[in-house]
Parts: sequence; C-alpha cells; structure tokens
Amino acid sequence: MHIEIKQVKTKSELRRFVKFYTRLYKNNNNVAIPPHLDELDTLNKKKNPAMAHSRAEYWVAYSNGKIVGRIAAIINYLECIKLNKSIGRIGWFDFIDDHNVSEALLNTATTWLRLNNIDTVHGPLGFTDLDKQGSLVEGFFEKGTYATNYNFEYYKDHYENLGFTKSTDWVEYELKINSQGLEKMNRIAEFVKHKYNVHAIDAKSKSSIKGYAPDIFMLMNECYKDLYGYIPLNTEQMEKYTKMFIGLINPELIGLVADSNNKLIGFGIAMPSFTEAARKAKGKLIPTGWMHFLKALKKNDTLDLYLLAVDPEYQNKGVNSIIMSQIVNNAIKFGITKAETNIELEDNIKVQDMWKFFDSRMHKRRRCYTKNL
Repeated sequence: MHIEIKQVKTKSELRRFVKFYTRLYKNNNNVAIPPHLDELDTLNKKKNPAMAHSRAEYWVAYSNGKIVGRIAAIINYLECIKLNKSIGRIGWFDFIDDHNVSEALLNTATTWLRLNNIDTVHGPLGFTDLDKQGSLVEGFFEKGTYATNYNFEYYKDHYENLGFTKSTDWVEYELKINSQGLEKMNRIAEFVKHKYNVHAIDAKSKSSIKGYAPDIFMLMNECYKDLYGYIPLNTEQMEKYTKMFIGLINPELIGLVADSNNKLIGFGIAMPSFTEAARKAKGKLIPTGWMHFLKALKKNDTLDLYLLAVDPEYQNKGVNSIIMSQIVNNAIKFGITKAETNIELEDNIKVQDMWKFFDSRMHKRRRCYTKNL
C-alpha cells in the first residue's frame, strides 16, 4: 500500500481531518461521535485560546486517494515549563489497522517535534485536560461517553510496536444508584454541613451557574494543578468552555458548596448522557442533530459525571458527599438510575472512595503512552 502524508493547511483539509473519525467508526454503536463543529473549533489555531502558549500541526495519511489515518502534534510550552523538560503531545491519532499507516503518521509528527527541540512525547492528549485524552485499552464492548474517545482494540498493538510505553492509566466506573447507599450519603452530607459550617448552593438557573463559572475554573486550577497532564486554564479558555457547555447543562445536576463566607469550596458538574445523541447525530448538529441532544436532556436513565473538585483546605472532610448528594438526589427525579464516572487517574484513591455509596464496577481503562525521541 502506497501511503502519502499530507499536512493540513486549509479549512477543507481540516474538515476532512475531523470527519475521518466519523467515517472510521460509523458502524460501531459504542462510539459517541464528537460534533464536527466542536472539533473544528478546538483545532482552529485562530480560535483556540490554548494557542497563546502552544504550537500544533496536523497531518492525514492517504492511500489511493482515501484518508486512512490522522495525527496531531502539539507543544504546550506551559507544560514544558511545569515539567522542566522538552515534552510534546500527540493527539487525534486514529488509523486503520495497518502498521505502515500508523508508523508513517507518527514519524511525520515526531520529526516535526524534534525539529522544534522536543525530545519526549506523550499522548494521546489534547490541548488541555478538558479535551479528550487516553487510548482505550480495556472496555471495548462498553458504551463510550461524550467526554471520552473510543478506539479499536488494535490501537494498543500499534502504540507498543511504535515504541511507546505506559505513562499513566485512567479508569472509569459505572455506578448504579441504590436507596441504601443514597441514604447513607445524605446523612454524611448533613453531618458535614453542620460540623464545618458549610452549605450547598441552590443555583436554579443557567445564568446563576454561569455567574459561578469563574470561581469554578479557578478552584479547578488549584485542585487539579498537580494532576497528570493538567495545565491551568487562562481567562480566555475559561470563557470558551463556559460558552461551549452552558447550553448543555441542567442546573439541578450541578453541585456547589460554599463556606460560611459564601466562598466556593467545592463543585461537581454532571450532565445527562449524550452518548446515544452523539451516535445518532454522527457529528452533525445541523439541521437535525441537535434534536437528539435535546431529547437526551429531557429523557435519560444515565448520568455522566464530568468534573469534581474540593478546596484543599476542605479535602478529606466529606465535602464531596454534599456535592454528590445534591447531584444524585436531583438526578433521581429525572429518572436517572446509573452513572458514568468518566476518567480518573488509576491511583486517585480519594475520588474512587466516593463510589463506595454505589454499586460500582470498573469497566474501562485508558492509557497515556510516552516515548523518548
């Protein structure tokens, strides 16, 4: 097979780059296809505020005039400073099951990284921690989520054959809500409120949630700063993600906790599952794809947990039980019976301890690989 690697330079080439994922997984029912407009917005170097401290290039692989793979190479200079090393990222790395294709793509990306003085690469990662990250290594027959990528089982062999080794893993849990666990969590939440003089914030509208957005992101920057791959978000990025997600949220599925001075000390963000909506929309929100998402907001049995953070001063004091109590009690009113945790680092015992209130199973695992160039 003759393989030609072409750098993405035009808008039409970027659209083909994005749509390749949809075509590759069109017959797989476990994939939540990301909306093309969101992907194009993230990859647009003029629109993505992460480009203020990053560089990136994208390539596609062609064979017989047909796209058979894609890859992005990213240098986040804030990450280089944080880690004190010349490190780059690969992302959007998708390919047919042909080792010549994945090798040609990786060689092209790593050549560019080396030319820019990068000596180590890890991934798959995006520009920020809120982009999709990790390659699935367990759970290929489980439903994916809107916040994560799906990939075929053969990816693992390709990464290993290309000389990558494990850097870290993220795990995901499925939670089933039961009345006994919920009652126990509610009792602990009430105890913590009284003991530490903290309270839940009852934000009933999207405008109220939007007003808390700056505090949420600042708290996230503080709480996540030492997590693998996390780079603090700047003001422009905070505004971007607020605009991106505010239309999808249900205020009753957001948990907020404040101290006696009304300072935000904890938050949790959950949404109804958009997996089926994204699968049916096939990346297209217009003209009718948005209707699937609207339906998912109104009728759903699955909750996706996106983000949760507690001020370091209040960690290990049970504040997370207040957050989860808010979210889960309201979720039940909407017919929710189970939840997806989305990714959490495999050694994040504090987060995994929260799932003790539920019937849980670890059903997916994702890997970030690394390679010296």
